[in-house]
Amino acid sequence: MTVESKLKIQVKAAQEFAKASLTALSDGGKVQVESVIAGVARMAGTYYFKSFGFQVPDLQPGQAVLSDVANQKGPELMNIAQAVLGQLGVKLDDAAVRAEVGNKASKNKPSLDFKTTQPRLEEAFAPIKANHGLSDAEAGQAAAMATATLIRDLQQLLNANIGFAIAVYGFLEGTKTAPHPMAES
Repeated sequence: MTVESKLKIQVKAAQEFAKASLTALSDGGKVQVESVIAGVARMAGTYYFKSFGFQVPDLQPGQAVLSDVANQKGPELMNIAQAVLGQLGVKLDDAAVRAEVGNKASKNKPSLDFKTTQPRLEEAFAPIKANHGLSDAEAGQAAAMATATLIRDLQQLLNANIGFAIAVYGFLEGTKTAPHPMAES
């Protein structure tokens, strides 16, 4: 399979991930934008985490796992999302993103945490991942693309700079947090 054809498959999966996330994280038909963006970014990180092949039998869901591989590979997800946003015509203000990342008092916090969003999204994403024959790393890249798509699609409800800052935290959290046990592949 060529790189171009694999990329087309990932773009299709990203579109499906974005749509599935809105359903999976809805509460009575309502979704909190911050939770959707954070949740999908976390899933991108979770898929990457799974691709690292850690063999630590006593990990508990939600437990932090610090590793050099996460530090090296995790930024790829941010770069993918930023590149997709650029392709979608969304121009980020680096200073505004940095300010939001450093803003501990931000009112734009996800209401759903990692341990809530990861199993819900994994259940929704698993058939999409399988249908497109994606590896964990490829699914992580597709989820980063989906994150960018959601930031663009939801920017009327949440400024794209704030959305990207939330995604940055989600990518980091996903690559450094042990997933729910159903995440085995």
